[in-house]
Amino acid sequence: MVGYMTEMVLTNRPVLCVGGGQVARRKLAGLLPCGPQITVVAPELHPEIGQMVRAGQVRHRAESFAPALLEETPRPVLVFAVTGEAALNREIARQAAQRGLWCNAADDPASSGFLVPAVVRRGPVVVAVSTGGLSPALARLLKERLNVWLEPGWGSLAVLFGAMRERVKQCFADPAARQSFWRETCLAVVRERRFEQGGNDRWLEARLVRASGREGPDKDEAD
Repeated sequence: MVGYMTEMVLTNRPVLCVGGGQVARRKLAGLLPCGPQITVVAPELHPEIGQMVRAGQVRHRAESFAPALLEETPRPVLVFAVTGEAALNREIARQAAQRGLWCNAADDPASSGFLVPAVVRRGPVVVAVSTGGLSPALARLLKERLNVWLEPGWGSLAVLFGAMRERVKQCFADPAARQSFWRETCLAVVRERRFEQGGNDRWLEARLVRASGREGPDKDEAD
């Protein structure tokens, strides 16, 4: 199986998690930073999920799974079947698929509509690794190695580069020239280890001025 890796925007979108145990806790920990509206359906909850409920981070319905849950409005954009019962997880995935809903069944990639990669985050920088569901243990090991390798400063650089995109576009109308500037800048980040340093806003501004042959803002504009 070859999966198509993507990054979903889940802010304020409904997500259904069926199950309230340890596996559900791990799924929720990855979901919460993405800002979805999460409903957990389970008769009982892991203590940490209970804390999420009390903090208003997720909603809780203290009931067992019923197919009617998948018909309610708003319909979930994602369903997680994490009940701890393999047969029930497969049935939830089957019911979801019949309704055109994306479902991840815990430990059962064959019945899942999508898989969840192991993820390392540095602010907006996200690195994901997947084995196509063949070996979660290997995916976790690779995640641990990536977590050591990916230095903390990359996230702040991504924020800075995003803030400067429009200004760079104004300086380089030609897309090829713009792409070349960003490529050389990224290489310079690695070469100079800018992810370990401060003052990167001034550093990037100086590079832009040199590369574009322009002075900084006019005095009137600066005032």
